[in-house]
Order: sequence, then structure tokens, then C-alpha cells
Amino acid sequence: MEDIERIALQIDNGKQLGSRFSFMKNKKTIWSSVGIQKYNENYMVFIDEIDEHNIIAEIYSREEIKEFISLREALDYIEYSTALTFDKLLPCKGQRIFNPEFNQP
Repeated sequence: MEDIERIALQIDNGKQLGSRFSFMKNKKTIWSSVGIQKYNENYMVFIDEIDEHNIIAEIYSREEIKEFISLREALDYIEYSTALTFDKLLPCKGQRIFNPEFNQP
């Protein structure tokens, strides 16, 4: 099964997929969370980024949630606007990345 089919099946079955990870940007370590979930027939994408030095103060350089009509659009947005490839999205176990009910755009 291709990654896109796996992701579509999991999301359509009500799963939230996501990842928490770090990457380097301008010689700084950035921590990021990326999540996607189907909500009210649309696909919600959550992204945040924080410089490692700002974690204690919780000063995020990026916090956003976007809504997409198609899964392909949502995955393209993740692929082109984050440091994560969509094939790294995994089902959230335990604590989810975001709550789409509280994060309406």
C-alpha cells in the first residue's frame, strides 16, 4: 500500500496523524509539530515551530491551522511548507498534536 493510500485510509477512519521533530534552520535547532485530521468533511492541518532557545518562554515562531477541501491539498501544504514529508505522518497515540474542535480557523 502506498503512503498516500495508507494516510487516506487512516484519516478517513478518524485517526489524527502527526509528528513531533526537530530540524536545523539558520544554524538553530527548531522543534516542530505537524498534525492532520479530517474534521467536518474537511482536512485540518496544524503546524507549529519554536526555536529551542524559546521553549521555556513558549515563544513560537509559527503557529497555524489551515483547512483544506481535499486530502491532496493538505498533504501538499505539509510537504511544501514544513520540514516534514507526508510519509512521516504516523497515527497519534496518547496525546494528539491538536484538537480540531478548539482550533477552528
